[in-house]
Amino acid sequence: MTSRLFTGRCLSALLALGLSGIAAAAPVRTAEVEAELHAQHTALRAGDNLVGLRLRPEPGWHVYWRNPGDSGIPTKLEWTLPDGVQAGEIQWPYPHPESLGELTNYGYAEETLHPVTIRIDEGVDAATMTLQAEASWLACKDICVPGSAALELTLPLTGDALQPNPDWAHLFDKALRELPRPASGWAARFALDAQNVSLEIEGPAREAAPRSIAFFPYANDLVNHAAPQRIAASPGRVRLSQTTSPYFVDAPARVDGVLVIENDDGTTAYEISAEPGSVAVVPGGAPLPAVDAAPRSAGSDAGAPALVLVLLFALLGGLILNLMPCVFPVLSLKAISLMKSGADDHGERRRQTWAYTAGVIASCVLVAAAMIGLRGAGEAVGWGFQLQSPVFVALMAYVLFALGLSLSGAAQFGVGLMNLGGGLAQKPGLSGAFFTGVLAVVVASPCTAPFMGTALGYAMTQPAWVALLVFATLGLGLALPFLLLGWFPALARWLPRPGAWMETFKQFMAFPLYLSVVWLLWVLVRQTDAQALARVLMGLVAIAFALWLWPSRGVVASSLKLASLAGALALAAVPAQKGTPAAVAQGAEIWSSERVAELRADGRTVFVDFTADWCLSCKVNERVALKSDRVQRAFAEHDVAFLVGDWTRADPLITEELSRFGRNGVPLYLVYPDGGDPVVLPQLLTPEIVIAAIR
Repeated sequence: MTSRLFTGRCLSALLALGLSGIAAAAPVRTAEVEAELHAQHTALRAGDNLVGLRLRPEPGWHVYWRNPGDSGIPTKLEWTLPDGVQAGEIQWPYPHPESLGELTNYGYAEETLHPVTIRIDEGVDAATMTLQAEASWLACKDICVPGSAALELTLPLTGDALQPNPDWAHLFDKALRELPRPASGWAARFALDAQNVSLEIEGPAREAAPRSIAFFPYANDLVNHAAPQRIAASPGRVRLSQTTSPYFVDAPARVDGVLVIENDDGTTAYEISAEPGSVAVVPGGAPLPAVDAAPRSAGSDAGAPALVLVLLFALLGGLILNLMPCVFPVLSLKAISLMKSGADDHGERRRQTWAYTAGVIASCVLVAAAMIGLRGAGEAVGWGFQLQSPVFVALMAYVLFALGLSLSGAAQFGVGLMNLGGGLAQKPGLSGAFFTGVLAVVVASPCTAPFMGTALGYAMTQPAWVALLVFATLGLGLALPFLLLGWFPALARWLPRPGAWMETFKQFMAFPLYLSVVWLLWVLVRQTDAQALARVLMGLVAIAFALWLWPSRGVVASSLKLASLAGALALAAVPAQKGTPAAVAQGAEIWSSERVAELRADGRTVFVDFTADWCLSCKVNERVALKSDRVQRAFAEHDVAFLVGDWTRADPLITEELSRFGRNGVPLYLVYPDGGDPVVLPQLLTPEIVIAAIR
């Protein structure tokens, strides 16, 4: 009997030894993440066992914590286990702030192990045990890619003492050190006001002040994750304030989260649960006694590196705006003026480019000041907000139509009322160059170039001086091509010599202006109705009649001119009925936060398209990607709910939602995979990007 027992134990030990070397299947690798299951020990036994999901993102990528922050989806595990075996919840080491454009997320950019407790009932009889799990995650860099893997772990089941797995002991030790520990004996309170969430935490006094402190809430809609945490610390007490999330609705009964404290001897995380109480707000801009906020990735705060990056985005966005079809017709006016100045007149060309640049930058700063002022007065506005006004759209159609008639030679006008628009832009010299810059900004506002959305969204969440600086840099980017012509005369040699051909070229350039008028009229009828369109068309006829009479002198001619212009303005100002939303015409559902919540509760994948009829980038994306046969088939295959937020007319709810995602204009594309948290897609779409996101 003793011999049999000894032999059985030897066989069990040999079996365990043999299986321990092949306990985990090969790791699953995607282009973004490597995933694998590991156990803390070389075998399993009845009771609690520790297993971990190891995720290793590729350089530059990150995955998400339980509260992903401004965007993202937390990692999930779906287990398939033998009878008598149960799996606990994922345990989360403390996260790190990660930057994704203007958003701040919480997650892991380095190899991380998520421990899970596996409980095996007494009496389970098996030599080996196989644990299977389907892991899913979202990996983000400059784009976000959902990933998943079918993972498996096979280990012997033993009643003997367990031996640590030497290959992964360091990773389990690190994960267990970084798990939040209970804050036993600590007192925590929180308070809310109109703009801030404030916490006060009292714990054991420390001899030395910590290097840094950060609080990561469990609730996703409590704080503005991108806003800096304002912290004041003294021995045994920490006070912290952060701006309330724009998506915040109701005061919670408790505020739960993780407080991460870094000291000279390492970093420790504590699980905090705060009760309502009286807490003084830490003022913005106040010095932080003996402690700084936890470090964030570049681009997530208002520090110098982030501001420099945003200014670069604004410069590139303005530069790319020159290629947009909404800007090109006006730039043609400036090109004609430059060529007329003569290829050798470098001084005049340089002065005109400076005047044009001043007009562009001054207009951008004026737009920023208006937006800041309206926001301060309680209005919800964003880039391109003036195109939401039917009156403004009609007046822009009048101005561009008048410019087109002038370029065609059908009308000539100089001083007078129309100098406020086309006449000023066409005047020779510095004033004409300046007002051409003004007009370029006005017609550029419907366009959002790549990099531009990030810069503008950042600007409108920062102090006024930062917003004005970002908008001025955007204007510099828009004016840069002509500015370079002034400073580097050699580039002007590529311009053709003035000659008789210029009159033909001038007349030809009227046609892009006429197309712009057609586009504005299309926007108008989408905003209003056919009656409003008819009135504005009558106004265009009145403008043409006034310009035809412009050279005429006398009381009768002057009276008719003024009457025609006044009639055109009156026709544009008549209130109109609202048009049909774009979502109805497309057969999609109209966006609302309530509808999104319903679909997410049902586990549906939701695609939200925030668009506007005056947004040319939006229309290109619709044509190239969203309306393509491939994307439509993918929507049907995956039962995707397609919602459209139409911002053609002013809608404070849509503006608020754009602001929640750090955007100040459209387009904005969101995907809620399987009802999960939103993923922000790039501003320029391809079918591949959309299909990968909904999968």
